[in-house]
Amino acid sequence: SFNSIFQDVRRAVDWVHIQGDLKKRTVENLDYYVKKDPRLPMVLARIRESGAKVFLLTNSDYNFSNKIMTHIFDFPHGAKPEEPHRDWKTYFDVIVVDARKPLFFGEGTILRQVDTETGALKIGTHMGPLQPGQVYSGGSCEVFTNFINAKGKDVLYIGDHIFGDILKSKKIRGWRTFLVVPELVQELHVWTDKCQFFAELQQLDCQLGDMYKNLDSSNKEKPDISKLRASIRDVTHKMDMAYGMMGSLFRSGSRQTFFSSQVVRYADLYAATFLNFIYYPFSYMFRAPAMLLPHESTVAHEQRYQIEAPMIQRARAIKTDSVTSTSATTDNGAASEVPAAAVAAKPAVHKETESTEETTVTVPHTRPSTPRTVTHTHDEDYSEEESDPNNKSDGENNQDPPADGKEARKTKK
Repeated sequence: SFNSIFQDVRRAVDWVHIQGDLKKRTVENLDYYVKKDPRLPMVLARIRESGAKVFLLTNSDYNFSNKIMTHIFDFPHGAKPEEPHRDWKTYFDVIVVDARKPLFFGEGTILRQVDTETGALKIGTHMGPLQPGQVYSGGSCEVFTNFINAKGKDVLYIGDHIFGDILKSKKIRGWRTFLVVPELVQELHVWTDKCQFFAELQQLDCQLGDMYKNLDSSNKEKPDISKLRASIRDVTHKMDMAYGMMGSLFRSGSRQTFFSSQVVRYADLYAATFLNFIYYPFSYMFRAPAMLLPHESTVAHEQRYQIEAPMIQRARAIKTDSVTSTSATTDNGAASEVPAAAVAAKPAVHKETESTEETTVTVPHTRPSTPRTVTHTHDEDYSEEESDPNNKSDGENNQDPPADGKEARKTKK
């Protein structure tokens, strides 16, 4: 079953990370497994120059992290070509290893300081403050954010794991998130080089809509769409195969994958690499393009859509210049409001010195208007005897007469 396949793969991945030789083989072949980019020191230095603090938060231990980071920052220059080489720890304000994410975003662990000479943990719990150039182990997000004096939206967290990095930091701590998706390079490559597949799918979709264009509920015959469906399946298969044997990370036919839906929901930003920041000022406001809802994508703005539905009667009109609701009296004497649209039919008044133009805007009315007066007429013939379960007949009246001496009135219904 799919569940057993998932469990087997999960156990294998956990074993490789915890007990296997993954880290050992990686350290032995750093040039093969770890990609270096000379822009990295410059980007981190510019972020700090803008006034922000930069921290490193990793689940790896210090010895492994030190070897990886030393290799990544192994350049003859520093942040700029004319500057000398700097140790990797000087590019960060805070360094935390053995974070044990996603546990770090919840209860966390004990925060301890690391001896950078031996890699061993110092005895006792570190009570702060966090010093630049020092390395710390474990801790929790609550303690960490108190030390750096930044919470929630003050933090932009960059990670490559949708669950351990992005989802948990967003849901539990409300951090702003940046997801690194290296596969995005291939996704964009297919999007640009295989654009004819997307254009063909749109054309087939239009043809499918044309076959139903002039039909309504009175038609008994069904149009033959078997050829169009076969063509759509064929083009969709070609498009999926263009992404490789595993298909697209974001698309599954014409729908988005579960991973794609999580990216859209929990990642404020995502890109193939965070080095794209080099092309934007740090004051730049990133914003997502407006997305049309399914019902909005079917009607253009210039269309005047006439809705035929019972709920349209519950729309109320609002005037932009004055209140236009009046009261009317019904047969039972109760007052009721007249919608503003009923009294907004006055022509515009034009004078030489001033002009008054009334504009009516119809907005959805999802709730009924709150009554301003009593709208229920109580039954004056109501008798307490009828609601008494112990009263079996009209003749068995054991109640005392009213205090004013009047007889109690009884009615039968």
